[in-house]
Amino acid sequence: MSVWWWVLIWVVLVVAALGVLARIGLSLWRRAKLLLTELSTASERFAEISAKLEQVAERTESREPAVFTDPLELRQERYLTARANSARRGGRR
Repeated sequence: MSVWWWVLIWVVLVVAALGVLARIGLSLWRRAKLLLTELSTASERFAEISAKLEQVAERTESREPAVFTDPLELRQERYLTARANSARRGGRR
């Protein structure tokens, strides 16, 4: 074989390798575009959900945990709540 056959073989191999790399690159580009589209959709949904959570958090009453409250105050509050519930139900049974 002459030198030109070897050059032709290597040219074909390099062109084939470039074709495979181009196909892989195109596939990766398409997947990256899809991923970015999904991420933007997820970001919009996350923003909606966080806004709703903030609204719910504003409506809820923020109280300190009962662990840090005085036990006597808790007993008194529980007694008053029970008494109010009892009065609402129609008194004692």
